[in-house]
Amino acid sequence: MNKISLSPKIATFPMPASVISVGTGEEANLITLAYVGKVCLNPPIIAISIQPKRHSYQLIEEHGEFVINYPTIEQLRETDYCGTRSGRDVNKWNELNLTKEEASIVKVPMIKEFPWNMECKVIKRIELGSHICYFGEAVAVHTDPYYIKNGNLDPEKINSFAYLSGFYIELKKDILGTHGFSFE
Repeated sequence: MNKISLSPKIATFPMPASVISVGTGEEANLITLAYVGKVCLNPPIIAISIQPKRHSYQLIEEHGEFVINYPTIEQLRETDYCGTRSGRDVNKWNELNLTKEEASIVKVPMIKEFPWNMECKVIKRIELGSHICYFGEAVAVHTDPYYIKNGNLDPEKINSFAYLSGFYIELKKDILGTHGFSFE
């Protein structure tokens, strides 16, 4: 197989496009991030990265908490909007008719209309050049019951998307196998 070299800045894998809530009360803001990933199982740690020039940076610094709100494919417009406007200039909650839902542990609100929400408390931050990486311990996770089957998320009902090099791509619902199938 012949391969060509790409810039190391290009992501060669899809990343989740998530809308992150930061701040509290009237100052609460929403920012879309693709730099989001689970990095530890026990305790459950999620890493997110934000550029310091972003409005949300000061809010996460001040409160030390965030909520990851994961959208459905029908919420792609809202997701893109939150990533292309600054909270300094526009109230994204009002402009998109999104509802602030009280979280169960953190003070940062969840997006009521989004089916999956993960409350996180910052346990560590690392400066990594253009971004600050925040490691948040997931302290509560919420989902719409529609997406549950046998006590777990039902992959056949998940209708979400990912971000890859400037494009939003659909995640298909077909199950390719279950973890450990290669032992069969």
